[in-house]
Amino acid sequence: MKTRNLLAVCAGILLLATQCQQPNNHQQNTEASDTTLVAELRMDGEYRLDGPLVLHFAVYNPTIDTLRFTQYHTPFEGFLNNFLTITNSEGQEMPYIGPMAKRVMPPVAESYRKVPPMGRDTVSIDIRKGYRIETSGTYTIRYNGGNVSGMADGEAIQVVVTE
Repeated sequence: MKTRNLLAVCAGILLLATQCQQPNNHQQNTEASDTTLVAELRMDGEYRLDGPLVLHFAVYNPTIDTLRFTQYHTPFEGFLNNFLTITNSEGQEMPYIGPMAKRVMPPVAESYRKVPPMGRDTVSIDIRKGYRIETSGTYTIRYNGGNVSGMADGEAIQVVVTE
């Protein structure tokens, strides 16, 4: 009987100890990057091969909490990594021509940006400055840096580039 009571007390203490170590969801969502943030891509208008290809990149927060993400592998830090996958209509990937920066992991505190509840953080970039696009045609663009930045990659978009 004493052994059974001792085992029950030990099991209870272990259960209580492990539950005390679990962070609550509110703390986790406001103090760390969170994959509930979503990358949104948009390109407006018609694009010519001899002009800029301006991509509007937004990070959307669909929650009621303030969330954050690291700028690493996003357009917010410019072209320091290959954070887009751009393919032509034949499925060939357009080469990335920018620098590849090495990063301190985990990301430093200064690299994070906050997004308010139901809000967006946006930036625009000319993708020709980081990717070789040399022929007219239809291109599919997808964000691929979510594993580093802490957001969902979102939906791919298509853009038509003419002569």
